[in-house]
Amino acid sequence: MNGTAPQSPCGSRAADLRVALARMATAASSTSTPAAATPTGPVEPRAPISHPQMRSIAMRDHITPPPPGRAASDTVPFISDWRDTRSFSDVSANAGVTDTRKMLEGWTATREKALRGVQLEAQVGDWNTVPASLLELLARYRRSVARIVVPPGQTNFRQVRADSGWTGTGFLVAPNLLLTNHHVLNSAEVAGVATAEFDYEWPSDKLFANVGTPEPPTVRFDLAPTRLFVTSPVGGGGLDYSFVWISDKASEQFGKIRMERGSFMINQYEPTFVIHHPKGRLKEVSLDDTELLAVNALNILYAADTDFGSSGACVFNRNGRLVALHHARQEGEALRRNYPEAAQRLSDGRAVEVGNEGIKISAIALDLEARTRRGDTDSESAAEVLAQIEGSDTLTGVFGALGRTSSAEGDAARVRDLYQGTDQDIDIGFWNMHWLTDSGAGPVRVEDAVTAMADLNQDIWCLTDVSPLMVGDIVAGLSDRFGEEFAILFSEDGASQLRLATAVIWRPGTASCTKEDWPAAVAGAWTRPVPDIEGGGGIFQSPPARYRIGSPSRPDVGINLVPVSIRPLRSDELRRRLASKLLARAVDLTITATSGTSDWIIGGTFEPPLADEESAALQARDYEVMSAADKRRGGAVNFLRARTSGIGNIFVTADLDLIGDKHNFFDVVTDRTVDKYINKLADNRPAVLRLSLDKPGATLSEQTLDATINSLMSGAPARAAVHSLAPWHDGLDWRGRDKVGFLLANRDRFHALLAQTAANQRQIYPDLSPLTLRDLWVIIFAEAGLGPGSVDPQFRHSNGEIGLFPLPSNIAFWIGADAPAWNQPMPLATNIESYARYLGQIRNKTVATSAGRALYRDLFREPGIAREEARQAKLLAAIVHGYFVRANYREGAVPFQHLLSGLAQDVPVDRLLSGTSYVHAGSSILTNRQRNIDAALDAYTAAMV
Repeated sequence: MNGTAPQSPCGSRAADLRVALARMATAASSTSTPAAATPTGPVEPRAPISHPQMRSIAMRDHITPPPPGRAASDTVPFISDWRDTRSFSDVSANAGVTDTRKMLEGWTATREKALRGVQLEAQVGDWNTVPASLLELLARYRRSVARIVVPPGQTNFRQVRADSGWTGTGFLVAPNLLLTNHHVLNSAEVAGVATAEFDYEWPSDKLFANVGTPEPPTVRFDLAPTRLFVTSPVGGGGLDYSFVWISDKASEQFGKIRMERGSFMINQYEPTFVIHHPKGRLKEVSLDDTELLAVNALNILYAADTDFGSSGACVFNRNGRLVALHHARQEGEALRRNYPEAAQRLSDGRAVEVGNEGIKISAIALDLEARTRRGDTDSESAAEVLAQIEGSDTLTGVFGALGRTSSAEGDAARVRDLYQGTDQDIDIGFWNMHWLTDSGAGPVRVEDAVTAMADLNQDIWCLTDVSPLMVGDIVAGLSDRFGEEFAILFSEDGASQLRLATAVIWRPGTASCTKEDWPAAVAGAWTRPVPDIEGGGGIFQSPPARYRIGSPSRPDVGINLVPVSIRPLRSDELRRRLASKLLARAVDLTITATSGTSDWIIGGTFEPPLADEESAALQARDYEVMSAADKRRGGAVNFLRARTSGIGNIFVTADLDLIGDKHNFFDVVTDRTVDKYINKLADNRPAVLRLSLDKPGATLSEQTLDATINSLMSGAPARAAVHSLAPWHDGLDWRGRDKVGFLLANRDRFHALLAQTAANQRQIYPDLSPLTLRDLWVIIFAEAGLGPGSVDPQFRHSNGEIGLFPLPSNIAFWIGADAPAWNQPMPLATNIESYARYLGQIRNKTVATSAGRALYRDLFREPGIAREEARQAKLLAAIVHGYFVRANYREGAVPFQHLLSGLAQDVPVDRLLSGTSYVHAGSSILTNRQRNIDAALDAYTAAMV
């Protein structure tokens, strides 16, 4: 190989292919501008470089020859460790998909089927053919490939001045973009003086005549890195790529090569094809002995003929699709010593002499996505490049790295992390499958659906209007062909007996799903006859099911999912309006019955299942109602976001239009659409979305954000106390302090206590309603024991409680077996910490259900009280004082609505309980309590100014 290896028995095949390629090139170039034509406008032509000049610029490894005794390949290291040649060995086996090996085999089979019977391997020698049309593709693509020439005196990627300059290879990937390696164009300064030379190749007539050629005329373009330059270094864990701006006249004359995501575009032993300028020579194509040796998430390793100067070349698969960017090679003894498993034998038995590493376009795309979200200095340029990359990566689905984060150092390690970041999101697709059922589809249509679903790579699919039998075929196809294991639940009871049904299928490795009951009040209403509906019958033909979905690795996240069949909602306007109202009522009743504070997703119809006018009741329960719809060719979704939501934001494709102004939560990804996957497959398209999960323990719920702002406004560190190694009570100052002085002197300590309490209780309550500093002020004014002029840690309260705060006699019920004895002396810190835990439990623990509310947690979520910190503090004091305990009312009933309405309107407690059967109604006890609460709130406000 590399021009020195012995010819194989079929060695003449390469020459034949080159001649055929030359003939195709003649036809391909006959419609283009003559090679000698000079670009105009901002492009400045330069004189051709003669052969002697070219030889002085072309250098081994682009920079300098390696020193004696050192392998040439050591200067450009491989990114991956090829000692393990198992497919995708650099990521976990279930990263992004159930089984990476089976997924790779599935896409290999799909490509083979697309070739429709082309014999790729036979039993005669090492016979290995490709479709004849590949020659036409390569002939067209080779025009987009340029020699990169860097003049003498530039600083190379090793930060060494190169007195002779260097050459490399690059190629056009968009009207204004050229792609090459970082070690070819390692800085904007180098790119600014470099030249891209097109048509630097043998003229086809000279090649066919088997005669030599003088220096061919070329067309040269300067580059414009000041307009765009995005690079990832060759060292320090980088991916060794550079994108640079070039005049659009280059692509007008020489075309471009389409970039696509695709982790599974090539498999072991398949051929690769490389178009390049080895040693700066005239353009060449590697066609023989090019098979793939290994593949992983970031790179491919292949045995094509390359040389120094080939770096930055395009690498194609046998379907003519761009797979990778060539960047490094190792050969001979160095390859066998460093990577013995990779340096085995070719399929014809000959030894592997050269191992080339390419960076997959899918990995580059993932790195660009991460850059756009991190807000790097080149993030806008990265977004420009990203807009030119098409397709789905399969490993990460249609949304790629969006919403995922990594703390890894270096671009390569970060990309590997992003591939494995499946626990950071849940991808959901809604697809009405009537096209599959109505067409009388057989195995071919089902197979098409399976292929599209595998590529879109959703964790959960909601399939409506689908034959139960076909659901089974789809799940079997995903398993048999791609190794994707999905579980099934049907919305309808006895679905196997129905012609059409609604199904939810999910991948247990990345999502969880259970079917939940609706409240009894709504369970029978779905299909109950309504005389006014056209044709009679119920609002729905079958009851929509409610599912509970989440992530196996995130038990703190739970979301209600309701797939809605499209057809009943489209039949007439009355039915649609009634369906919207019934869905809203069902959600409202479920929230009440289950004390729920979880998010909801309702989807499946061409119009959002919940109309705007139906959302008022849900908004009163502190839910934000958001909608997105594909009004042209697809479905729609409502997302009901709870105040304590664990969802950071939602990504949707450009197929969906947002309804309303929720752009700060819904993120429409303008360069992603599902249409290209199913445009020729179905008359509709699925609605897909990514739920980006908050980090565990660091949710972005409104309550957590409000608590952080409150801490900042008080002048205390918002989060530092959580990580403090010192106990919260170190230096607790109380002697000689009245209530206000005690609170002010220990403000930072109380912030630390509140943070500690919240961190511990959030492990139990993912939707925690945290205890606030204002709560503590009100309770200290209302409950703290005072000795002569100051707070008293050993105060004895009226019912025998001992301590600054009167712990209830059932304190162990509230905070656990480690609770101190309520009627025995205890350290001040123990008393305060136990009481804080008790108050936090009051705000979050469900101890009973009354009037459709979970006590006491739902009381803090009532309209007019939720989000109102002062009213929540008053409510907490009211609960501590027993206003919501039935035994404290002579008539044995708590006037819940009266109390909550009064608190929401700031009615003083003495007036609020006047006229009720509360045991202390009309007494000075209530007047004194109100005075304490007013004094606490006034003092808190004054202290926070």
